[in-house]
Amino acid sequence: MTNPWVSFCISTYKRPGFLKDQLCSLLTQTDPAFEIVISDNDPEGSARAVVERLNDPRLKYYKNVENLGMVRSFNKSIERATTAFIVMVTDDDPVQPEMLAFFKNRIDKMPGYGIYCGCIRNHKQEGQVESFSADDFLFELLHPQRTPNFLWSSCVLDRQVALDIGGMQDYGSPHLADHAMLALCSKKTGGIMINKMFSRLNKHDDNFSKTNLGLYYTACASFVKLIQESFPRSSYIKNRENVITAHLREWFIVNMFVLKKYFVTHPDPEKLRAVDRLARDILAIPVMKKFKRPYFLKQTIFTLKKPLLKSGILK
Repeated sequence: MTNPWVSFCISTYKRPGFLKDQLCSLLTQTDPAFEIVISDNDPEGSARAVVERLNDPRLKYYKNVENLGMVRSFNKSIERATTAFIVMVTDDDPVQPEMLAFFKNRIDKMPGYGIYCGCIRNHKQEGQVESFSADDFLFELLHPQRTPNFLWSSCVLDRQVALDIGGMQDYGSPHLADHAMLALCSKKTGGIMINKMFSRLNKHDDNFSKTNLGLYYTACASFVKLIQESFPRSSYIKNRENVITAHLREWFIVNMFVLKKYFVTHPDPEKLRAVDRLARDILAIPVMKKFKRPYFLKQTIFTLKKPLLKSGILK
């Protein structure tokens, strides 16, 4: 077997069906020089049988001695990896088979960056490659009009850089912690952006985002503090535009109405009320107060659409 240059880092908890599908998919990478590090957050080891049945030497299984929570378990996978680079993946988000081959070629041509990010870049040609300094990468990544979509599973990170920043930030919520991790990996060396997504979110009834709603509030307050304390103002404020608040505005409004739509189309009135309460609580955070007007404008439009969503006329 070729020595691996990159590790897929996974945390999983009692989702053997999702895990099996994800591992089978990852094993189809056209570049075979990788390992997959699985940290099983179930102390009873429910994921072990899935890994053993696949019987592939690239699968490295570890059982946590206790449920560490999502963030700490992901960080265990980073620690357990043996390669120079890592890709952070959930146990359910698909990755394109050619991803590693593409990034290996790019890293060989442009070495020395902490992050190589596949993302959607507005007004750029498909596949266009851009390099950004440590002072500029954060602004470009978080700006919702410049980079409207990115996922950590579409990025390759320098493992040592990820370790040096403390991995996935543990501020009490996994929400936005992946965004913070990607940003922090660019802090010293800058990063590369490629206008192409190599993964996508797998939306289903068991998504973490549909439970533990209070963690959205924790994330919103903590993310601002973390980025402000980690970066100089020149990295997140340019031409008097604060990219942290711009990013939070987009993240908050999109996620609240994704949740609302789900709990209308999968009727759960109590959860729908819980999302309304959550939104009001988040809008009470000082940095979020300025977003009340766009939120309630969106709420008015959503209210008009609700009957069509319930009936299935509007998807």
